Amino acid sequence: MVDEREIGARVKNSIIGVIRGAGEITQATVETVASTVQSAVKESGATGAAAASLAVGAVKGAIGAVGDVGGQAAETATDTVAAAVDSASKVGASVGNAAKGAVIGAVRGSAEAGTEAMEAIGQTSRTVVSEASAVGADITTAALGAVEGAIEAAKETTTNVEEAAAAAATGAIEAAGEISEAAAVRVRRSVEGTIQGVKVVAQTAIGKGQSDQ
Repeated sequence: MVDEREIGARVKNSIIGVIRGAGEITQATVETVASTVQSAVKESGATGAAAASLAVGAVKGAIGAVGDVGGQAAETATDTVAAAVDSASKVGASVGNAAKGAVIGAVRGSAEAGTEAMEAIGQTSRTVVSEASAVGADITTAALGAVEGAIEAAKETTTNVEEAAAAAATGAIEAAGEISEAAAVRVRRSVEGTIQGVKVVAQTAIGKGQSDQ
């Protein structure tokens, strides 16, 4: 049975070479994260929360790979402050792309396994935001990446696009709400509205409190 740690190691090993070349997880490597998660979900027959767990393992692996490469760059650079800032910005961009790839992989894998994708989308979005917070990355970038991933994956499967986007946005906002009310407000603002031509409406009241202030 594939578990979260194994999928994390797979992703880290499969993209670390690419990251060494580019310095971050680019759009090109989103597909690597997605395909790794997709195959793991299909292989394990995971559904819902279990599929999300595999996806989160992938995000951890991806973030870990960026952190490793960024840390090495900072150690060897003469101007370590600039290197640290550059590394942090790349980790931020990479978190968004990792989240996007993870959600795409979870949806594809669930579709292939013939299981309900919405729970996997919500759980994956929730946990990638929590993971981004844990490593000090921008949670709004992670949240937006998750919603974009849900939209892209839904468009290529039979999943309802608006429902997929709403599930991702809701999971992301709920995770942010566990961090703070202010975090929930910021994430809500970043994931609601029209994204990639899709109107996104979260199915939660969390983060609404200060939205009009």
